[in-house]
Amino acid sequence: MTPPHEKYLSQPDELPLVDLLRRSSIYLAGVEKELAEEAGLNTTAARALVLIVEAHKGVEAYSPTALADVLDLTTASMTAVTDKLESAGLVERRPNVADRRKICLHPTPHGTAEHQRIRDRLAAVVDAAASTLSRADRAGFRKGLLALAAL
Repeated sequence: MTPPHEKYLSQPDELPLVDLLRRSSIYLAGVEKELAEEAGLNTTAARALVLIVEAHKGVEAYSPTALADVLDLTTASMTAVTDKLESAGLVERRPNVADRRKICLHPTPHGTAEHQRIRDRLAAVVDAAASTLSRADRAGFRKGLLALAAL
């Protein structure tokens, strides 16, 4: 049976690259939303958690202000997201070591585990779709994604 929305959409092989990317982005955002909701989060909070965990693996942690800028949120909205993540035991506020008047956001072990669970489930969806590609096509696809990621 054809999903109801498909009668309104052009066939993928008829679409230019930009429209294929947009459609894929919308689909993945829907999957991400479902996974976030399973964790008791909204999409914005789940994306914030991704950035907080990934920054923690690097050198610096995000301040709420910097994270709000990346996520295109007001500081008030970012405070609400941070409160939600903190009350769920996923992140904690810590003083900024360079300026103790400011705070940085750090993942808790539970936050890191929840991030990994969501990431693994999302990766399974992507891997299932990519499994239809040959090894060479997958390498080419990855190369294209890397070029896009560099923008």
